[in-house]
Amino acid sequence: MRKKDSVDFEKFKKYGFKYGTRDRFIYKTKQNGSEAIIYIDLLPFHNENNKIKIACESYSVPTKIVDKLYDLTKAGLVEK
Repeated sequence: MRKKDSVDFEKFKKYGFKYGTRDRFIYKTKQNGSEAIIYIDLLPFHNENNKIKIACESYSVPTKIVDKLYDLTKAGLVEK
């Protein structure tokens, strides 16, 4: 998944995203004691600009992250 080129990052703020360190736009959550992050790199790196990535401590993706990705898709902010 990736952020649509026509969508401004300000729209992601409505869904809990904020500017983080290392030039990333991030959404953090905790579920069952493990932290999970959805992030979008703001700097172009190996042509992966605007790709949505997930980092979590466990091997399974928490339902809060899946729900957030669903909300972003329904709002038309991301594309495959």
